[in-house]
Amino acid sequence: MLQTDYIDFGFIHCIDEQADLDKIKQAGVLDYILSLKKQGIIKHIGLSSHTPQLVHQVLDLNILDMLMFSINPAYDYRHGTYAIGNTDERLELYRRCQKEGVAISVMKAFSGGQLLDPKKSPCPQALTETQCIQYALDKPAVVTVLPGIRNQQDLKRILKYTTASTQEKDYSILGTFKATNHQGLDISLINKYYDLALLGDELAKDHYHHLEKKASDCINCHHCDQRCPFHVHQSQRMKEIMTYFYTLNFNDCSRK
Repeated sequence: MLQTDYIDFGFIHCIDEQADLDKIKQAGVLDYILSLKKQGIIKHIGLSSHTPQLVHQVLDLNILDMLMFSINPAYDYRHGTYAIGNTDERLELYRRCQKEGVAISVMKAFSGGQLLDPKKSPCPQALTETQCIQYALDKPAVVTVLPGIRNQQDLKRILKYTTASTQEKDYSILGTFKATNHQGLDISLINKYYDLALLGDELAKDHYHHLEKKASDCINCHHCDQRCPFHVHQSQRMKEIMTYFYTLNFNDCSRK
């Protein structure tokens, strides 16, 4: 369809949980992509993930040339969807990629637009697109940033980065923001495991029970209610999820 006999990158997409990695191994995907590279059908192997721990496992296989990873000030400090891994874990991953010659291509540079919106940003004030792009480019191993765009206007505005001044690229204001602790709940994962559990996914139930912080740890600060991009009343949903898994546990114990 592309009228070419090779592709520059063969990509392993969305490896966010251990089950994802186990599945592609068992299905022979890794062997297949390595055979394609050996034949010259693909030139390089790439991976997209949001989970540092799993990226390290794939790096251990010594097959990667490029990583697509979400980098922005919110995620690096545990705010927002897919903010997996603490600050040190994430920085350690960037440094390892640099050391091993694995280039990082950044996704979610604006945290789905949240960092640009003063009403939704986890920061005390909104950042600009130029500041977010520069923040990502300054991380070890990062070679490119791929922001999402909706139209030509978005593209023209984002491309202003190429002519932006040093002052416009300066994101040092981040250092003045007071660190906040929202109890360490991974809202996105809690919701994900709950939705999958409702569909009968036994593995999701197990993943939920192994979370360090669960819905029952919610302190009803309502921060997530104000920040949710989908306008979901998350603090109420945490009560719903807590009740569901408590009842599930109780029924399992009763049967035993």
